[in-house]
Parts: sequence; C-alpha cells; structure tokens
Amino acid sequence: MKRMFSRMQYIKSMKPHFHEDELEVILVLKGKIDVYKVERHICLNEGEFTFINRRIVHYLLSEEGAYVLSTKIRLSEFKDIFNRIEYVEFLNNDELMELERPLKNRLNAIVVDSLIRDYQYQGLQHLQEEKVFNENQLVYMLFSSYQLISHMKKEEEYPGEELQNRYYFIVEYITKHMDKKIVADDILKHIYMNPTYFSQFMKKVGGVGFKEFVLYRKLIAMLCLLINDDMSMVDIASAVGIFDMKSFYNIFKKHFHLSPAKWKEQVLTIEDDYSLCHQRKIIEEFTLKYHIHKHRENTIAKLYKYLISCQLHQILWNETEIVLNPYQDMGEYVDDDYQVYKYFGALIHYLKRMDANLVLLYPFKYLQLDIHRELLLETLQVNILQNGLSEIKKWKIVFEVSKIENIQEANELKGKIIERFGLNNIHISLNI
Repeated sequence: MKRMFSRMQYIKSMKPHFHEDELEVILVLKGKIDVYKVERHICLNEGEFTFINRRIVHYLLSEEGAYVLSTKIRLSEFKDIFNRIEYVEFLNNDELMELERPLKNRLNAIVVDSLIRDYQYQGLQHLQEEKVFNENQLVYMLFSSYQLISHMKKEEEYPGEELQNRYYFIVEYITKHMDKKIVADDILKHIYMNPTYFSQFMKKVGGVGFKEFVLYRKLIAMLCLLINDDMSMVDIASAVGIFDMKSFYNIFKKHFHLSPAKWKEQVLTIEDDYSLCHQRKIIEEFTLKYHIHKHRENTIAKLYKYLISCQLHQILWNETEIVLNPYQDMGEYVDDDYQVYKYFGALIHYLKRMDANLVLLYPFKYLQLDIHRELLLETLQVNILQNGLSEIKKWKIVFEVSKIENIQEANELKGKIIERFGLNNIHISLNI
C-alpha cells in the first residue's frame, strides 16, 4: 500500500468530498484557488499550501483555473513516528492562535520543497529509496511542527509525548463512539486524569471546553453524512449521537447559519471541473522561481538516512560522539538559510533513540551575520520546546573562531545564549 501519493491537477471546481484515512496537502503551482472546509474559507495563491485533515468535507473553486499539486498521506503507515498519528490534526500558520512560530517561513519552504520532490520521485524506480526517506522526513516535520496540540500551548508548556497521547486518545475515542452521547466521565475512566485538570487541559489544547470539543467533531461528522444522498436527516442525527431532532437542527444552524437541508442544497450544486495533468513546464518554472532546483541533499539529511539504515540493521551508536557542522553544505547558496537545518528535527529524533552524543560545530564566520545568529537562537528555542532543556544540555555546541579578534564577539553570543536559555554547554575553539 502506498504511504504517500502526489498528482498534478488543473482545477476550476471540485465538489464536496472528504478522505476517510488520508491527510491531503494542496500546493498551488500556478494561479489561485479557494478552499472551503468546515467553517473556513482559505484563498491560496501560488506557492501556498493547505492541510485537509481526514474526514474534513471540503470543496475547491478557482475562477480562472489553477494548477495544484495534491499530495495524499496515509498517516496510519507512519506509526513509528507516533502511535496515534492517524488522529493527529495539522494546522496551517494562519489557523493558529496568536503565537509566534519560530522558523515558520523556513518550515513552510521545506514543506514545499518536499512536496515537489515527492512528485518528481514518483514512478522512477531508481529513486524509490529517496522517495521513502523524503516521506519519512516530511511526515516527521509535519508532526513535530504543524500538529494542533503543539501550537495551542504556551511556549513554556510545550506538550511531551505523554500529553500528546492523552489528547489523541480523546480524539480517537470520540471518533469511535460518534453515535453515542459522550461525556467527560467516559474519557476519565480511561486516562485517569483529575477532572479539574482535564477541564483545564481541554481548554488549553482545543480552546473550548470538552462539551464544545465533542460537539464540533459531531458537526464534522454531520457534513460527511450530509453529502451522502442515501441518508435521511433522522439517520444522520442518530449516527452522530443526537437523538432529538430539534437539537440537531438548532446545533447545525448555530454553526453554519443554514439548516442542514439548505446547506446540502447549496454545496451539492458545485460540480466537478478538474483534470489530472502533468505539465513539466509548470513544475520547472515553479522550481526555478522558488529556488528548489538549487537545493541539494545536505549533511544532516545524509546522516539521518544513515541512522535509519543503522536502526534497520541493528547497528548500535550508544555513547558515539557525532560532530555535525550545520553549515557544511552552505557553499554558494548562503541566502537559502532555511536549508541549514533541513530535517534537523528528524535527525535529533533518531539520535535520541540511539543514545548518541551530539556536538554542533559552528564556523563563527556565519554566526557574525544577523540572519544566521537569529537562526541559531530560533533553532535552540524550538528544540528546547520540543525536547526539553535537559536534553539540549547534553549537546556540546562549539563556535569555531578563525580570527583572534572575533573571540570577544563569540563570547558575547555565548553570554546571550546562557542568559536567554540557561545553556552552559557552549564552547569557543580557536582554529587559525
């Protein structure tokens, strides 16, 4: 079974539909397109993408027609990344609560890069191994940077895997018991959480109380059932565990400002007007415009691949010291700064599993530039949030200075990192 599949489409309209088991990522290659999903309307321009989570009814409209790359990801095939990953919800930056996301633009650029590469690898047998690695890297990055729960918390409360598992157990439970009345006590029987803490937890993660949280998922299920011509309103209400028809109509109208029948009548007037295509020129123009043709496999990606191979062959790396220069591959493409840490998060994930020790070696000439200094600070911030301060303190970070007169400047940056993050694992090396 394919884990990920990409195709190019020319779309003027696409009628309401949903995907039972797959996350879909829609990237606009040329033109612009309007995406309607649940209560949201998103206008995507060239170079922008959106996530369509599983079981989300959506339809697409483009007045002038648009070329898009549609990538479908069967999340259940990536359980090695997270046990309940098929229940993970992914959000675009514009859908998040007000919270600054470090590396946001760089992360978006890497997603675009990976989607294009997946499409290019398709059907080429000699590149199938590259496709598998690209898929792993992309899904890990989506999980670590775009999942809903990681965005809905304050920065000092970044959720670890235990809290993530609790949250996605709740989503799984609601999904599997959709035809019943669900109350908080049903969940508390399974996750053994203090009722007061549970209430606070749900509001922090979902932005609403548990009752509203369940109701919203029932509304999502209603839309899936409404586009099925064979089901009556009574059957739909019963299937989502609402047994009073007046309540069913009132709940729907409150959220969508239409009766269920009127909503169905409106959206089902949309007809399919799209076709599969492969316009090589459009892909070539896109890769040139967004510099994807310049992006090469960096040392981080190569090391990540090697670690996966070692894991498959049960090669142990316990207590091995890995010296990594993130700028090893910068070369002439110094402006493509987001490439420096491409797939760094996936690499750290595997290093932790293999109990290897990381030494980050930085040629200080790069850190003299404001953009790369800020990039380092943002990367440390993200990894402290995701992995915890104690884990990052295990790293050894070395600023390699080639000119004596730069030692003071390197010490000032070291002091800034210590003051901001409490890290004392920064070293300065003079290499002349």
